[in-house]
Amino acid sequence: MSDEGFEPVRYEIQRFEVDEKVVSLGLDAEGAIAAPPKSEPRMASWWNQGPAAGVTKGKTVFSIHTYRRGGALGNQMYEGGQNQLQPGDRIVVHGRQGEVACYDFVEAKKVFVEDYDPESDTMVDFEGNPLLTMIICWDHRAGTDVWDSRVFFYAAPYVGD
Repeated sequence: MSDEGFEPVRYEIQRFEVDEKVVSLGLDAEGAIAAPPKSEPRMASWWNQGPAAGVTKGKTVFSIHTYRRGGALGNQMYEGGQNQLQPGDRIVVHGRQGEVACYDFVEAKKVFVEDYDPESDTMVDFEGNPLLTMIICWDHRAGTDVWDSRVFFYAAPYVGD
């Protein structure tokens, strides 16, 4: 852990046999945290306007896809509308220069878009305890491109035994 952290380029989640790229992105055309390319069902995007991986404070934000017909990592993470990660599941984030930050899953929180408070620290937090926050879309509205909720998966830095 450091004050500056590092740019993530790859992440692993053993439970889902994930060892995938992370792309650095800012905001999309609508002003939301950008998601990875739609053709990448398991890739994560790191919100490069927030805290980096391995920082000592704030939330490192990853966005991961959910597909309305299934087949993306987000679908596995919240299969059947239930969190599939278990407390203590390890998420490992790697940097370009060999940096590594390990996180242990703590909890998942589903928030409906209509209830989301952009002033809250649910997603964006620069000053609080360090957390890796992985976001997926959920509750697809049939016949549209609209998702009515987001699920936030929080993981705290691994501090050792």
